[in-house]
Amino acid sequence: MTNALTVSQVVIYGGGMAGALLAKALSPKHQVTLVDPNEYFEVPMSAPRSLVQPGFADGAIIPFKAALPGVSHLRGRLTELRADGGIVSLQDGREQLVSGQVTVLATGSVFSNPLMRAIEGSSIDERKAFYRNYRDRIAESQRVLIVGGGPIGVEVAGEIIENHPQKTLTVLEAGPRLLAGTSEAAAEHAARFLRERGVAILTNERLDKAGSGSTDVFGTSGEALTHTGRSIAYDLLIWCIGGKPNTGYMQAHFSSALNAGGRIRVTPELQVVGHANVFALGDITDLDENKMAWHINGHVKVATHNIGAVLAQSSGARKLKAYEPQTGNPKMAVTLGSRHGVVHLPGVGVVRWPAFVRMAKSAHMLVPQYRKVLGV
Repeated sequence: MTNALTVSQVVIYGGGMAGALLAKALSPKHQVTLVDPNEYFEVPMSAPRSLVQPGFADGAIIPFKAALPGVSHLRGRLTELRADGGIVSLQDGREQLVSGQVTVLATGSVFSNPLMRAIEGSSIDERKAFYRNYRDRIAESQRVLIVGGGPIGVEVAGEIIENHPQKTLTVLEAGPRLLAGTSEAAAEHAARFLRERGVAILTNERLDKAGSGSTDVFGTSGEALTHTGRSIAYDLLIWCIGGKPNTGYMQAHFSSALNAGGRIRVTPELQVVGHANVFALGDITDLDENKMAWHINGHVKVATHNIGAVLAQSSGARKLKAYEPQTGNPKMAVTLGSRHGVVHLPGVGVVRWPAFVRMAKSAHMLVPQYRKVLGV
């Protein structure tokens, strides 16, 4: 049986970067309900360090009740979006219909394992326990294989090699180089830094078979085979292959709003195509830009204005703002442990200076910045 819950103004599905920051921006003036299976917001950039130093999660994990005191939080997961609202699967197994004047989809990416984000929802204590257990799993493993040479794979490699320099570490990347989303110069610096510290980097080589799948995050030791026939023995295999757009809830009634890759087609005003009262932000949109946290602030700023305009229509029309996608923007900050990294800034180029990189990200993984934004 599905119970109905009617919300008078804004319902936001997803409490990650886009959803949490939007809820914070809207809550002073509007009634907001946030739907998310977790009981906390976690600064996503912090995860690579928390995997190796679990105490780092103490500052990176922020309870929704502290970060969003003016927002109603419903612990659950959107399973089906309908014309009259969203069907939400609650933590206790019940279903609830949630509806509002404006719907916001900010459900982000779905990952095959909980390394970067808890999959089915978790408490703060459960998330911190996961990091402690994974720290122990890394510590006991001499041969570590990281699959995926994007920002997450590179940052996890940097954290491990800084804290465990004696380990045998291999990064396997199917593409021609690390960090495909930024400049070649930035990628070359990261590769050189890791190689100088003994990390083996294998590019243009795809994993064909392994002893454990991507869902088995604590998998035992085994042997990986690449498509070229190379054999790599490992004690721990870490999957850093990125996620897929979390939009399965659109299939039943809104499939026409999805592109071939499962992303939501949005107008320049971030409204779902054909639905003026439904907005989409973050990784799930079809905007032509890298799916990175750098761009979320721009999404939130435009969506905050436009949602306010939609809600105020009864008192007179307000012009909506358009978001300009950051197409081809190679801006990226990648950490290589807590003291090093590389930053590509448009108009500046590649910055390798350790003091600057520490100030920009490496020393803190942006945790203080987002704690300040959330007022904690």
